[in-house]
Amino acid sequence: MHLFKRDLTALILASATLSWGAMASDQEAVYPQRPVTLVIGFPAGGNADALARLLARYMGPPLGQKVIVQYKPGAGGNIGAEYVARTTPDGYTIFLGARPHTIHKTMYGHMKYDFSRDLVPVGLVATVPFIMVTGTHTPIATVQDVVRIARTYPGVLRCASSGVGTTSHLLCELLQQELDIDIEHVPYNGGAQPLIDVMGGRIDIYISTVAEAQPHIQAGKLRPVVAMSSVRISAMPSVPTLDEAGVSELSGLELGGWSGLLVPAGTPPHVIAKLNQSINAALLDPNLHDAMAQLSFATPRQPNTPMAFKALIVEETERWNGVLRMRNIKPLH
Repeated sequence: MHLFKRDLTALILASATLSWGAMASDQEAVYPQRPVTLVIGFPAGGNADALARLLARYMGPPLGQKVIVQYKPGAGGNIGAEYVARTTPDGYTIFLGARPHTIHKTMYGHMKYDFSRDLVPVGLVATVPFIMVTGTHTPIATVQDVVRIARTYPGVLRCASSGVGTTSHLLCELLQQELDIDIEHVPYNGGAQPLIDVMGGRIDIYISTVAEAQPHIQAGKLRPVVAMSSVRISAMPSVPTLDEAGVSELSGLELGGWSGLLVPAGTPPHVIAKLNQSINAALLDPNLHDAMAQLSFATPRQPNTPMAFKALIVEETERWNGVLRMRNIKPLH
């Protein structure tokens, strides 16, 4: 009798385990059952919007559902990040994050979310090359010219950015810190006006995305100075890298921007895996690759895993918050 009860108990436990496994498999098989919303923290019409729309178009087929882009602009993209962090962690609301979100605790301390805790990495979707440009009126031809002028006349050169806390601002501050130079930072609201002012002679240098600067360089209105990269940019192969320009202080660093997908903490692992698979499937599509290249986006290196993206976020968070502290950059309110 004792043996019978023991065997019966084992049979019940085995059946329960099989039933749970079948339910888990069913859950994995059915995600997603409805459209997925991709939130960006910037308004329509910019580079983030263009990338999000491309991603939505090409992620849809691997997911088997439509991906709808939603805009939640404000606070350097952090309004959108906080919104997604507060949504149900079921994989139906995802976020397109970027470098500026890693510094939100320093720049936007009033925000009631933690980028590194409340959002979980899914995978990179693009890297964004940056380039330093100057107007054709300036005597600046190389980054060494920038260093020489800045050391001879501290605070005279003006470096524009697309806003406090943006990548263009962070790179301007990093140059000052690592090269021991003094340049005046002039923040703008977006990337269009600084380009106009550089071409018009009101600003000396601007560290821009290649996509923003390339048409004006081709038109002869801007002069490229240096690629903010360890390798030459394919769209501008004649522009030297920082290493080639003799900036040993920044040797080997990849200073371009990046964008990647994140989901609310607590999202099931099988959902994260499905989203990561859909990203990588989309990035293998040559049509998406070509469309991104036309906008000067580059596809991330493989393997493109959630853990690799998490490691990048940890590294970026430490580096850029450290730069802001060293440069005594005050929080925005």
